[in-house]
Amino acid sequence: MTHRDATHDLTRTPPQLLRRARVAFFLVAVIVPTVITAVAVVILLTWLPTLPAQVATHWGPSGADGFGAPYTYLWLLIALGLGLPVLMAVATLASAGAHWGGTARLMGALAAGMAALAAILSLGSLALQRDLTDVSDVRGIGETFALAFAGLVAVGGIAWAVQPRVRPERGRTLEPRYAVNVAEGERVVWVATTTMPRGALAFLFFVLLGLVALGAFMLGTGVEGGWIVAVVVLVVGLALAATASFRVKVTPEGFSARALLRWPRIRIPLDEIESVRAVEISPFAEFGGWGWRISVDGRSGIVMRHGSAIEVSRRDRRPFIVTIDGAEEAAALLQAYVDRSRTPGTSSTDSGKATS
Repeated sequence: MTHRDATHDLTRTPPQLLRRARVAFFLVAVIVPTVITAVAVVILLTWLPTLPAQVATHWGPSGADGFGAPYTYLWLLIALGLGLPVLMAVATLASAGAHWGGTARLMGALAAGMAALAAILSLGSLALQRDLTDVSDVRGIGETFALAFAGLVAVGGIAWAVQPRVRPERGRTLEPRYAVNVAEGERVVWVATTTMPRGALAFLFFVLLGLVALGAFMLGTGVEGGWIVAVVVLVVGLALAATASFRVKVTPEGFSARALLRWPRIRIPLDEIESVRAVEISPFAEFGGWGWRISVDGRSGIVMRHGSAIEVSRRDRRPFIVTIDGAEEAAALLQAYVDRSRTPGTSSTDSGKATS
């Protein structure tokens, strides 16, 4: 197994910087939404006596076409302005762990911006309806939407700026568990499957079931937009089936990975490989999530979970990464083939030997 240089083997975020980043994140992702939402709730409650018994809650191309009690805005404000940011904060803190990076910083900025958007949208919509005798006379909310998104950008931008900049750090390099020596004329094949964690699959499956139920209800009752939900269900279902599991191979010809549906896929011939190693990956910190990802530093790959991964460095291209059990052995085998291909007078013939 070869190592390109020691500076490439990065470690976790330094404790002092991590502490600063987490404190700033907590302030913008939890405290700021709490304050914004609390102020907006107080204003909304003081406006209740001045609002009609039924207020407009939805606008279409021809104006207001959906109505409900004023308290509808209160629950929407609390859910979108506080509940969603807190959920984003908890998910970020749990996913980032001891690794931190631009993704966590962005999630903090979005959480603060979402609180501003929810507050402006709710109060702006109600401000148009105060003291109205006929709620159908309310004008459109195009200006309110524009102001709400401007608030999201402004508050989110400030929240981004006040958080410290922490570059996403890569995990350590993993040593092979045993030496791999491939004799001339010997062919060894390594095959394994990498799959999303069961918890993630279960969550996505329940989300898909929820979309199916929503689409069926909308189509069955004739609600406008049901076909859009049906298309979304089809796209999400195909995407989940295509990216939930990948088959990975190391052969004398090179490296390959393909979904069980045979697409997407990638093949890296041996002559395009510069070097191979096994590394430890933090999906959220380094790639911003899970699946077929591209990181901010240009690396791409199939990132299913935290832990060991094969990193294939390619000539004139950024490395490709696949998280998988046994990455140390697979990387060592592929590196052995790379080294052998650079030795004059060597060739590979099939001797029928395989490992997985």
